Amino acid sequence: MWVVIAGYSFCLLAAIISCIAIIRSRHAGVALWWLVCGLISGLASIVLFVSKGYAPVFFSVVLANLGLLVVFAFIHQAIASIVDRSRRYVELSTFLIVAQFVATLYFTYSLPDVRWRLIVRTWAILTQVVASILVLLRQKPSSLRDPIRALVLVLVAFSTLQLCRLPATVIWTPIADPLHPDPVQAFFSLFGCILGLGICFGVIWLGLYAHRNYLHTMANTDGLSGLLNRRAFDVALDYELRWHRDDSQPLALLLIDLDHFKAINDMHGHHTGDEVIRRVSHLLRANSRPVDSVARYGGEEFAVILKGMDLHQGKSVAERLRREIEGMVNLPESIGVTVSIGVAMKTRDDTVASLVKRSDEALYLAKRSGRNRVSTQDAHAKQPPTVIYT
Repeated sequence: MWVVIAGYSFCLLAAIISCIAIIRSRHAGVALWWLVCGLISGLASIVLFVSKGYAPVFFSVVLANLGLLVVFAFIHQAIASIVDRSRRYVELSTFLIVAQFVATLYFTYSLPDVRWRLIVRTWAILTQVVASILVLLRQKPSSLRDPIRALVLVLVAFSTLQLCRLPATVIWTPIADPLHPDPVQAFFSLFGCILGLGICFGVIWLGLYAHRNYLHTMANTDGLSGLLNRRAFDVALDYELRWHRDDSQPLALLLIDLDHFKAINDMHGHHTGDEVIRRVSHLLRANSRPVDSVARYGGEEFAVILKGMDLHQGKSVAERLRREIEGMVNLPESIGVTVSIGVAMKTRDDTVASLVKRSDEALYLAKRSGRNRVSTQDAHAKQPPTVIYT
């Protein structure tokens, strides 16, 4: 048993050092600090358990048992910090810690009974772990699906082990000495340690995965509008053109430009201009399908990739967006906003540059024709770009 304790302590210490190294390199946030606190609590519990016979019973029994529950309370906070900041179940964790502390005191001093101490601790840990499982199951982001599934699997296995430990503890009276347990409790303790380490490393994986997704989002999202930025838009459009090189999947591209936006900034200030950008961005996203890609293409320019739409359908969408933007109300300073839109449809030989160029030509035709209108550019047509006048 000493070998197991020493090996487990070494693993906990290595995990603590790894988490601190990750935190110092700024690859994860506050979640790993919660995990570090949990690992330190686990290491402290082991030290208190092995001090039995040397330290007072309050430390080697009461606090040692409580420390194991605190481990999972901290792990739960780490999980909640990563996936669901609004539901931490702090009240539940606090109640479980207080209840176990009181019950352990009672079954240590008033009615000494190692069996009931073990049952109380197992129930408390089981309840805390189930709360963590519920928090994970409430999450639906596909970007975290794999680490969430893996962590839930380990937590379910650990919960099942604890659930089986309860009747086993009732049937076979455990030995009071944690350093020399009976075979039944030794089995549960050994596999509990293994699954506990699996939970810790599952939380680390989840934290790093979430942070990687956060950095990816930051790199591909425009900070003001919340839409894709120019780089992400070019990547998305290039992917669509490469994936659907033939004509089996039509695609229309809209380039949208806010009319007289410089005048808005000059007359009302950049704060008003920024609010206009945000409002228009929200409208574009709300009036687009989930499969469409909406980006802030430049200062006051936006781009929309309409998958599965030909030139006629793209023109209809563009006209609807133009009317929606023109009808926006409650803008700062009671200003009115209009847009000019250029529409082009991809061809078999199009590249990002060529498709954007045709959309841009249609956009400038709309602006030269008086703004607040939609212009289309058909690569197969012999006549010049057409304009929809309003």
